[in-house]
Amino acid sequence: MRKYLFILCLLVPVLCLEARAQEQTPEQLLQTVRTSLVEVRAVATKTIRENNGDEIRGTYHATGSGVILDTYGNIVTNTHIIANAQRIYVGLSDGTVLEAKRVYSSDADFSFIKVDPPYPLDPISWADSSQAGTGTPIIALTNSDNGQEHILGGEIIKLINGVDSGSVEMFELNLPLVPGDSGGPLLDNEGHLLGLIMGRKTSQDDKSYAIASNKIHQEYMNYQQNLPN
Repeated sequence: MRKYLFILCLLVPVLCLEARAQEQTPEQLLQTVRTSLVEVRAVATKTIRENNGDEIRGTYHATGSGVILDTYGNIVTNTHIIANAQRIYVGLSDGTVLEAKRVYSSDADFSFIKVDPPYPLDPISWADSSQAGTGTPIIALTNSDNGQEHILGGEIIKLINGVDSGSVEMFELNLPLVPGDSGGPLLDNEGHLLGLIMGRKTSQDDKSYAIASNKIHQEYMNYQQNLPN
């Protein structure tokens, strides 16, 4: 089994790259999906014991992005963003901030979190990631802590199959990701969800990774089917 070492993206970047999609400009894609994107903020309180025996208690924040999956509040984000959080907060595109709870975690570094929205949310539309191949142009969108969206453009450079499934579960990309890009959507040229940004390879900063949308969609459907009536 091939193993990769990732830099997990927890802090917010100051980066905005132009990209060109075949069907829509990046700005048009952003307008199409903006209401389906959220900011995810995880809050953890930790106690550290110093050498002299004193204890220091501090609050730590991790910030990333997420994608709305349905109208009633299920959102997908990276597990590493929320892994140690005691509290999770979600910021909607209109500025509304809601507390979320983790309801499902995959072994592929993504989790579903749930909010109770005051109105039906705007879910993203799915792309069929099995139709994507090497050279497929992609657009990645992320949020910053000041509410500004970032646009990253590139292409798929490698398909990575799951060990058990044998189907494509991850994409290797040529996106120059930086800390903070985790949890953002990877879009096709029509603005459909092709994957979820995860991180970059430490030894090659121009190579990064995303979880394929079909992997997420399959586990989302299984999660929905197993909900109590």
